[in-house]
Amino acid sequence: MTVFTGYAIQRERREEIRSTAINLPFTVRDYTPPEEIDPRQLVRHDLQGNMGSCGGFGSTNCGERLFIYAMGESKYSAERQFSPLFQYLEAQRFDDLIGRDDGSTIAGHLRAAREVGYCPLRLCPYVTPYPRNARSLITAEMRKAAEPYRIQSHTWCESYDDCFNYLASRVGTLLFGTSWNDSFYAPNGQLERVRFTRFDGGHAYAVLGYSKRKDSRGRNYLWRLNSHQDSYTEISPAAIDQMCAHPYTAIVGMSDLSTPRPRNVDFSKESVIG
Repeated sequence: MTVFTGYAIQRERREEIRSTAINLPFTVRDYTPPEEIDPRQLVRHDLQGNMGSCGGFGSTNCGERLFIYAMGESKYSAERQFSPLFQYLEAQRFDDLIGRDDGSTIAGHLRAAREVGYCPLRLCPYVTPYPRNARSLITAEMRKAAEPYRIQSHTWCESYDDCFNYLASRVGTLLFGTSWNDSFYAPNGQLERVRFTRFDGGHAYAVLGYSKRKDSRGRNYLWRLNSHQDSYTEISPAAIDQMCAHPYTAIVGMSDLSTPRPRNVDFSKESVIG
């Protein structure tokens, strides 16, 4: 069994996340959802390697998607990539875990994304294994470069409907922190159901859109981007339901809007990022 420890489940601060979250004041009945939101040509798949940095990749993928929206772009740009190592180490600083490769929490990543921002990849390239100089690796120059790329709000999501509404309204992207075992992999690119055991590890990842595929209730499958092995995967609504029902799951929507609202695909006039 493949067990991850990159998502520090036992250290998660769920009440902290909820206390500063903004609930969406609208539902899918208040706008027309796009038929699909396909992120596969917009955010690339990178591998975390032998380090518990999955949260850094998940949060960075969310930030890159928001940045693409903010710039009104329609394709991937290698020049505009954020650093997952920077995000991992900054989240660890807020989690009081810096200096050891013990993963990070969703709460830590929210603070890093909102209070510090996303650092350009060229200033903080990704390296493995865990850097010995982790406590001093992040510089003032990196933090200064990250300032323009801070999220402005987040939303706590507790159901499939919450997740879909956040994505379909184009408010932002989703960062998942869940238990993890081999049942979460999808070698054929499609995940129908998961199972939980008492031996599970933890993993964090981005959910960036949804496909045209629907279940028997007309609910769209969501696009997950995983920093380990299976890249983009269509996750069934049933699997999302299972995750939402599990006590260790933390799902947050991340947005560049301080007041979330449905918006058009062209975000360039509304976003504060960039």
